[in-house]
Amino acid sequence: MTTTSSEPTGPAPVRESEEFRTPLADPLALLRSWLDRAGDEVREPGALALATTSADGRSSSRIVQLNSLSDVGLVFTSHLGSPKARELAAQPWASGVLYWRESGRQIVVSGPVEQLPVATSDALWAARPVSTHAMSVASRQSEVLEDVEALRADAVRLAALGPLPRPEPFVGYQLVPHSLEFWESSPDRLHRRLRYERQGDTWSVLRLQP
Repeated sequence: MTTTSSEPTGPAPVRESEEFRTPLADPLALLRSWLDRAGDEVREPGALALATTSADGRSSSRIVQLNSLSDVGLVFTSHLGSPKARELAAQPWASGVLYWRESGRQIVVSGPVEQLPVATSDALWAARPVSTHAMSVASRQSEVLEDVEALRADAVRLAALGPLPRPEPFVGYQLVPHSLEFWESSPDRLHRRLRYERQGDTWSVLRLQP
């Protein structure tokens, strides 16, 4: 005679990553570790969905390239005439999301944004491929485009000059995290979430329910 158990069976436990069992004290160190790993697994690990807010409370978002991770925060570039630059001038706070479908991971970060010094912006410009210089100099980013061919011709003319100096409107920014949340998917739906909050010079960390 065959008997069956009436006890419910739930999803099998899934082994967790070490960072969720024993969280690091410094979330930027964890962010750097995740970014390093994403470089081998993810097609566009530096695609940062950045949300900003205007002076009248209207939000907007776009994808920007994460240039680097400093000891302080996330570095990206923009043009001073762009909507995000104008919004950051009015409300110097932003939220960003790195979503990596290939590895089932997501990072949400928010905090104040500061414009970087001229020398740093110069270095960020110099690190860009020379092939990007001409159009970046010729374009008045986000202004109405009246004549496509005129803009193209201007860029072609500038490209013939080789490397170009940084245009004044091209600047670097740094998002200094005040909170970070690390999320990792799990087949048992008990997705892992760690939330870090800045507490002065230190960080608090909490494990959240999925």
